[in-house]
Amino acid sequence: MTEPTLRTLVFVAGLMVASPVLADDQAEAIMGLAGCAACHSADDGNPYAGGHAINTPFGTFYGSNLTPHPEHGLGAWTYADFETAMRNGISPSGKPYWPAFPYTSFHQLQDEDLQAIWSTLRALTPDPRPNQSHDRNARWTLRLWRPLAWRDRSSVPDGRGAYLVETVGHCGECHTPRGALGGIKHRRNLGGSSAEPEPGPNLTPHPHALGEWSTEDWLTFFQMGMTPEGDFVGGEMMRVIQDGTSLLDEEDQRAMADYLRSLKPLPDR
Repeated sequence: MTEPTLRTLVFVAGLMVASPVLADDQAEAIMGLAGCAACHSADDGNPYAGGHAINTPFGTFYGSNLTPHPEHGLGAWTYADFETAMRNGISPSGKPYWPAFPYTSFHQLQDEDLQAIWSTLRALTPDPRPNQSHDRNARWTLRLWRPLAWRDRSSVPDGRGAYLVETVGHCGECHTPRGALGGIKHRRNLGGSSAEPEPGPNLTPHPHALGEWSTEDWLTFFQMGMTPEGDFVGGEMMRVIQDGTSLLDEEDQRAMADYLRSLKPLPDR
């Protein structure tokens, strides 16, 4: 095990202060795992008020304002608008969203989780922070992309662990390779992605991937962001741990671990 670095100690201290291991509200934990806080909270702003930059091979996207502000947030939205956005990736005005917003996974959210997320967002204090547009102006291409690259899997993944990993946590969005059009290669599900700027490692139990990780190793990782070697994650994955998996109760963390360990082992490519 490697010696902890100063960054490691600062990260752990921040995790202990910012995120209790067990959330009092299950909705908060589900929202955290879904990335609502991680992707929609800028370092210089209020939680859920948007502005966090998400760098992808398809440009830089910015998390939108999820507070109930009538102009810049979701204040004018209805629940039907919210459900359509989450399940179909379509805005209230009828425009398609970029799949950096992972509706390609969220469309399988259970009704009770979707309703709980909506209720929690509606209870936030409205924040006037304006939204920042994507740095490329080619939204029209999404009309072509959707039927070619998005495979709508209508059935909810079987089992709690699969649901948390595949739908709520949308792990495959970063840990599965994509084709030339940006669609996920489902045959290589969670088999790793080399896409910059933050490649997603192979999560399957292949000997050359995470085959030696035990359930306890996964629990430690979900709770603290520490690998069996004693290293700590950084970047976007740190936000996933801090605002997401660390908020889950141990039963859900264990369900995710068991599911990941049950995957078909895939070699790195």
